Amino acid sequence: MQKHPAHGCGCYKERQSRWVEPSTLFLLMEKPRHGYELMSALPELGFISGPADPGVVYRTLRHLEKAGLVASAWDTSHSGAAKRQYTITAAGKRHLGLWAESLRRRWTNLGAFIIKLDQTVAQKT
Repeated sequence: MQKHPAHGCGCYKERQSRWVEPSTLFLLMEKPRHGYELMSALPELGFISGPADPGVVYRTLRHLEKAGLVASAWDTSHSGAAKRQYTITAAGKRHLGLWAESLRRRWTNLGAFIIKLDQTVAQKT
């Protein structure tokens, strides 16, 4: 975890790899993609700063495929080396829905916490 530059706590950056799974599933909902396409698109979602770590992305893809949440097939339709193309499965779509529910709960809890935090800070200063 990257430390906050001003005071050294861990609030500055959270572990970015935690967002790779739901982000990958989301991107595959849009359209099937190759691994490199996923790595290029992941930072655009805003959870990852800088380029996506290929090791994290490909480990996540293997995990998702083993769990039956994505499927892959070799794409030989273009000239050059064959590329593995990933698609989301029906189980992957359901799993992404569970992520959405979890994130909505987290959003609600974070909102309530921020209100309490702001009130407490205002009272103590």
